Amino acid sequence: MLKDSLTDLKRKHMKTILLVDDDSAVLTFHEFILNDLGYDVISKHEAKSALSLIREGVNIDLVITDFQMPGMNGVEFISQLRLTLPFVPVLMLSGYCDVNIDPSLDVFKCIEKPVERKELGHIVKAALDRSDAKEFRYDVISEKQI
Repeated sequence: MLKDSLTDLKRKHMKTILLVDDDSAVLTFHEFILNDLGYDVISKHEAKSALSLIREGVNIDLVITDFQMPGMNGVEFISQLRLTLPFVPVLMLSGYCDVNIDPSLDVFKCIEKPVERKELGHIVKAALDRSDAKEFRYDVISEKQI
């Protein structure tokens, strides 16, 4: 019973990553790595279904999206994402990171595929740490204003 309680507590504090990529093999590979690193991962094969999930109010701590996808590319997806989640950290995956990304989209980093487990882990942690720091600063400022 205690073990179940600890597992439930750990799950409540796990960060949730939304992973969007039209390539099933890449999606599965990254999902496996991120799960192994201790993250809860929600995988979507297309941007449209990822946006539907976000609009339903599912809690997302980080988004990792491919750049080149049919229907809606990564930049278009992030533009739509920002309407609902303006501050969630975003990582872009691409075969070539020379894509032009508007700075207003606030993409934390573009990661060239293929990415190794260790590198992905460091980048994800850095993006989440920056996001947590921003939230902390906002909370401190808000409390001082009260």
